[in-house]
Amino acid sequence: MRYSVQRHIYSFSEVGLIAQIMLGDGRITFKNARFLNIQIVMDTVTIEKAIVETKQEIEKAKRKFKQSIDLVIITKPRKSKSEEAVDTLAFLPNSVNEIKTCAFVDKDMMTQATGVFSKLVSKDDFAGFDKKSVRKLVKDYDYFFAEASIMAQVAAKFGKQLTATNKMPNPKTGTIIYPSTNLKAVEEKVHFATKINTKKNNAVIVKVGDEKTDDSKIVANVNAVYSTLKSSLVNGDASIKHVYIKPTMGKLVKI
Repeated sequence: MRYSVQRHIYSFSEVGLIAQIMLGDGRITFKNARFLNIQIVMDTVTIEKAIVETKQEIEKAKRKFKQSIDLVIITKPRKSKSEEAVDTLAFLPNSVNEIKTCAFVDKDMMTQATGVFSKLVSKDDFAGFDKKSVRKLVKDYDYFFAEASIMAQVAAKFGKQLTATNKMPNPKTGTIIYPSTNLKAVEEKVHFATKINTKKNNAVIVKVGDEKTDDSKIVANVNAVYSTLKSSLVNGDASIKHVYIKPTMGKLVKI
């Protein structure tokens, strides 16, 4: 697998460390890359070849629906329970899904939250939800936000279903909100977000486009997910076993 490096502008204080790295054995480790805000990405040509092969596979066996193109990353099993699983969001340069958002808020935030989210659920309405309606709500929406002051009530009423579907509002994902939060900004951000979670298994499967998506946009999305996952893994590149591209119905194409 080939890599390239995308550099950023550094402050003067970082120049010494960069020089130390470059005057060493010439390598940039993933630990150093994270510290210096360098994005290690896969070689564009390698990804493009995999995309072309995947789209050719789609053309050979046309379906009645538009097929998604997924990135599949297989990570090595965690060595111990103390090694934390990855549970984060990758932000794609190009949106790939229509996202529906729901926010749980108290009366103090109803006015400012109105019109921002796809659906609002007031704390006063929690009592009207039974198990069936909770399941339906969680199924119908992709991202859930919650006002910090009512998180205990949200967890008590909706927590079981939200946790089971990996949709529980979480500070790591920016889905805990406050009266001072720029609600429009945080809501818009999740339209470009995709979840990365290795708690249940070692396969990360993320939609990065579909059969009609421009190849360059898929490449950019692949690198965004890949870079985010690697920077979140304890051992970076060493924790990755395989990387593939695949259509909804079709074979895995190795990158």
